[in-house]
Amino acid sequence: MVEIRKIDTEFRGLFASKDIDAGKIILVLSGNYFDEPTRTSIQIESRHLEHYEAGYMNHHCEPSAEVIVNSREHAGQGTIEPLVLAKRDIMKGEEVTFDYETTEAVMSEPFHCKCHGKLIEGWNAYRRV
Repeated sequence: MVEIRKIDTEFRGLFASKDIDAGKIILVLSGNYFDEPTRTSIQIESRHLEHYEAGYMNHHCEPSAEVIVNSREHAGQGTIEPLVLAKRDIMKGEEVTFDYETTEAVMSEPFHCKCHGKLIEGWNAYRRV
């Protein structure tokens, strides 16, 4: 459903390899969790998840996808299942993006976005020390 492709000589991104309907699951996120953010991690609750394909999802202020956490009960245990869902229809060949400030309290490497030039530093960046 997705593939990693070069954007230019320096960057890569995650792209739809076929049309994806709004609301469809693009990725089920799994991998290693860390206490501190990295350049490619996604914050899930208070931890930071490294997932290979998701590490190539770039930021956009008007993204095609979103990261949600599906909480469920199984055999008396609460579990979380982080997902990447299509926010809208995504056409084959279109980049799959999400708004980093919807998940990251503090970015490990703040940057100015290419979409609006806004400083992307996390939704709780005032906590940076």
